[in-house]
Amino acid sequence: MLLQQVLVRLTLLPVALAALIGVLRYRQLAPSLRPLAIGISAFLLPLGLLGLGLLQLHRNNLFIIPIYGIGELCMLALMYSRALQSPTFSRLWPWVVGGFAVYALLDSWLVANFLTFRSSQQVLQSILVLGMVGLYFRKLLSELRVARLTQEPMVWVSTGLLIYFLGYLQIALYSNYLLRYSLQLNMNIWAVHSWLFIVLHCFYSWALWLTPRK
Repeated sequence: MLLQQVLVRLTLLPVALAALIGVLRYRQLAPSLRPLAIGISAFLLPLGLLGLGLLQLHRNNLFIIPIYGIGELCMLALMYSRALQSPTFSRLWPWVVGGFAVYALLDSWLVANFLTFRSSQQVLQSILVLGMVGLYFRKLLSELRVARLTQEPMVWVSTGLLIYFLGYLQIALYSNYLLRYSLQLNMNIWAVHSWLFIVLHCFYSWALWLTPRK
């Protein structure tokens, strides 16, 4: 089995770990982290299992990508809404997520009929998530209320998102070109994406485990 195929199958392990930790420690989680725990265990993990199952059956699973992206963006927006405690952000995020959902579904349906990878959706999602991460770090640095950054779960979550979506943005921007240039290079790049995905969910797991009891 190729390394890329092994990595794709391994990506669900850290997702399952984060889901398990989130369920076990849900009552001890800060309000900002509860949407993350619910989203991973009730939405992202089941979709990941469905995608892997379809892959094993050699069936097209690309229709899952826009659904996954919409759910992930909604989960993160709700999480940052609670973390930022900004009335403006709280009013705007449902409209932003709703607009992204309409765009992603129409783009996948009308243009690609849910059968091809639409990199424009991933680029837009990456920009939106990086924007939320930037707002959180801006708030963190302006208020200076956290004594030890390594003990703050949202810092770990935001750092993991920053690493993942900076890398994913580059992959989404150049994936179509790389596919035309070299199939092997394209596969290697998506192997890097699998590593980024694993790292992100390891950060999630640590943040959910780190949360101190009230």
